[in-house]
Amino acid sequence: MAIPSVRYNASVSIALQADRRRGRTPMIKVAILSAWLMATPFMWFAATQSFATVDRVLRNPNPQLVEAANGMTEGQTRVVLRHLASEINRAYFKGFGLAQVVLGGVLLLLLWRESPRDPIGLGVVCTMMGLVLILTFVVTPKIVSLGRSIDFVPRNPPPPVMPRFWALHGTFTGLDGMKFLAGLGLLIRWILR
Repeated sequence: MAIPSVRYNASVSIALQADRRRGRTPMIKVAILSAWLMATPFMWFAATQSFATVDRVLRNPNPQLVEAANGMTEGQTRVVLRHLASEINRAYFKGFGLAQVVLGGVLLLLLWRESPRDPIGLGVVCTMMGLVLILTFVVTPKIVSLGRSIDFVPRNPPPPVMPRFWALHGTFTGLDGMKFLAGLGLLIRWILR
């Protein structure tokens, strides 16, 4: 008689552990997707503000900056500072892309291991990951390469590659915006369930 109760207790224990894991999984999914989504507008803000900061610094330069840039014209100083802002943005976007691959991969794994599976969630996250892979391994390297080639090229008249550069930026922004909206829709769906 003792053997059946041990089996019963063991199976109840396993079932309770599975219930606890299932109970945590939705919270973990929401947390991962939320972190992924919050990083996106932060990156948009960082990218735009870095160049605005160059202009703001040059409008009211610190005396130490004026001394350090002694011998350079305001235009030369602007080019150097914009180059620095560009390099910082490039590092941010490379890191952001890789972080998205990790977050998306973890989220995909959680969704794949779920029982029953959420086909809509899985489809949305797969779409988001597809966009991230295109942005990280195709679009961003092209923007970085083209951007570095024009960092020190005069802008008046605009270099012939500027339309391509802005088209790549537009592609990045559009695809990243689609990814963000898809993720936001999924997050709302998960929260309202």
